[in-house]
Amino acid sequence: MTSNQAHILKAMDEALKTALPELENVDYDAALTGDIGLDSVQIMDLMMEIEDRLDISIPIELLAETHTLNELAERLVPLVNSK
Repeated sequence: MTSNQAHILKAMDEALKTALPELENVDYDAALTGDIGLDSVQIMDLMMEIEDRLDISIPIELLAETHTLNELAERLVPLVNSK
C-alpha cells in the first residue's frame, strides 16, 4: 500500500465517523446503497467529508460508477496523486 492509499483510507475512515457516526465496523467491500443502506443524501455527505479531508473535488460521474468504499478508494488515488 502506498502512502497516498493509506492517506485516502484514513480520510475515508474519519469521514465515515463524521458523516455517518451511527455506522460501526463498515465493510469496505459492501455495496453502499444495498448492503450498508445509505441513501443519496448520506452518500453526498460522506463524499463532501472525503473531499474536505483530501482537498480534492470528486466528479459526480465517479460516484455513479462506484459501488463500494474500496472501489471509491481506488478511484481516488489518481485524483490525490494529481494534486
